[in-house]
Amino acid sequence: MVSDAADGPGDRTDAADGTDSPIVDRWLALDRGWQALALGLGVVAAHAAGQAVGLF
Repeated sequence: MVSDAADGPGDRTDAADGTDSPIVDRWLALDRGWQALALGLGVVAAHAAGQAVGLF
């Protein structure tokens, strides 16, 4: 299993060249584990909000 720590600082940010978006740059600078955590928390929050208003 390959560690994310082995990724160099510019390995995944090359795909964002030309976006000129600080949000995209910050997202791509995150480790994959932090990206997965943030995405998971966002899904849980959306589900909880949907339950609160009676959608789910």
